Amino acid sequence: MPAPVDSSAFASTLSAAMVRSGITLTALRDGLLARGHPISLTALSYWRSGLRLPERRGSLEALPVLETLLQLEPGALAKLVAGPAARRLGPVEPFDALIDYPVLDPAEGEEFRGESDISRVSTHVTVHVDADREIVSTRIRRLVVANRDGVEGMTVFMGTDDDHGTQAYRFRAVDGCTIQEEHQPAHNVRRVQLRFPRPLMRGESALTEVEVTLAEDASQEIVDDYEVYAEQRLEEILIWVNFDPRALPRRCWVYFAEGDLKHEWPVDIEGSPSVHYRQRDFGPGGLGVRWEW
Repeated sequence: MPAPVDSSAFASTLSAAMVRSGITLTALRDGLLARGHPISLTALSYWRSGLRLPERRGSLEALPVLETLLQLEPGALAKLVAGPAARRLGPVEPFDALIDYPVLDPAEGEEFRGESDISRVSTHVTVHVDADREIVSTRIRRLVVANRDGVEGMTVFMGTDDDHGTQAYRFRAVDGCTIQEEHQPAHNVRRVQLRFPRPLMRGESALTEVEVTLAEDASQEIVDDYEVYAEQRLEEILIWVNFDPRALPRRCWVYFAEGDLKHEWPVDIEGSPSVHYRQRDFGPGGLGVRWEW
């Protein structure tokens, strides 16, 4: 079980920062409200006295802004609270350390790690498999939170263990971003830089959606697996694989790998053309769906 959180540590840090900055509870409330976080004077008073800790999602999302108003280091308050706010402070794992296949022909000096100035909150992946048993499209929706003012975008990675590598795949921004740059750091890894519609303020969230398809002239391959990776501790990660009703697999399994823990188990797809698998408080690691035709 996780160790109990000492509310006095949060309260003393908050009180000391208020004294040092000369800011009042009313000013904190007004500053939070102006940035889209309506926190009551009563709640702020409870936090300062140590009678309560921020627990609700809205309160946790306000902590980065509260730290900014009090001129505290990022995470100075969040790390003193159990739950998602504390977990988001975890390190960003390099992509090549998460995948279970080798990186082929990597360019010299390439980095496979995303930025640490955003916190990854959730990832939802929807995969469509057609009647020819090929993946025709994948949509990836990501929710992130800025850890500083002025964050303009984020880096995402795609890897594959098939023969034609990632050059055969096409990326399209669906919503919440544009594709600023694509780079091929290895034969089977693609790095894509997404740009937000505008720079984010610290504590502000952004939702992006990207579609990945196979180029029309690329060789087609029958697939039997799809895995999604969490480079950082996520509040939620979900994969949803949709099969064409005319070509359903005979059997399906879901699986995950997180640290030294790995597990796989069969799932029943009778009566449904799709399989989904969801984990909360997951990562770094990978989870996926595999099937047998």
